[in-house]
Amino acid sequence: MISSLKFLALDTTGIIIITIAAILAIGLLVIIINNRKYKRRYRKFYKHLDKTINKKYNGNMLIENLINKHTIDNTNTFKSLKSKGKSLTKKYLDYYVKKLPEQVLLKSFTSADKNRSELVIYVLDENDRVLYQWEKEKKVKGLIKAINKYQMLTPMIAFLYELPLSINENNAYRLTNHENDNILAYDIVKNSKKLQKQYKERKIKDKKKKKKKK
Repeated sequence: MISSLKFLALDTTGIIIITIAAILAIGLLVIIINNRKYKRRYRKFYKHLDKTINKKYNGNMLIENLINKHTIDNTNTFKSLKSKGKSLTKKYLDYYVKKLPEQVLLKSFTSADKNRSELVIYVLDENDRVLYQWEKEKKVKGLIKAINKYQMLTPMIAFLYELPLSINENNAYRLTNHENDNILAYDIVKNSKKLQKQYKERKIKDKKKKKKKK
């Protein structure tokens, strides 16, 4: 009688172990399938984004067009543009304001830290103090405000054009406006509403190098 109870106890324990193992295996399989699905979705999105910006929203071409045809003065502001130039620039900014946060969100699903899913663009001084912070809720008006206040028209256009590639490759990216030494930079954060006074650059590739040295 005792030996049969022991057998039943062991049998029950075995069933519990097998059940837990099966649940864990299924959970792991679901995670793998979801990760692959998100990666495919992101790759498709980025491929289309890259093709579109180079064909329709090429920053280098827009800058050349504005300088040659659509500027009133040399203040490097949105206000310095003629009406046609303002229309072209607004269309350009609107595209990136919509697509960049979407790129960041989709890419976050493929990363280890999925909570980092919000894009922030900074205007910094030469000491990396934050002069202005843009997040998606500020939309195009927020970018135009920064452009006018810090004379960042052509740097902002160039910065946005290069930003998708930097986000895709997990690279830090900074662009200096040599007219006043102000800097454009970006970060991907958990909460874009949390304002910061000092910019701290996350050097992802440097961390990888350090690990290799160890």
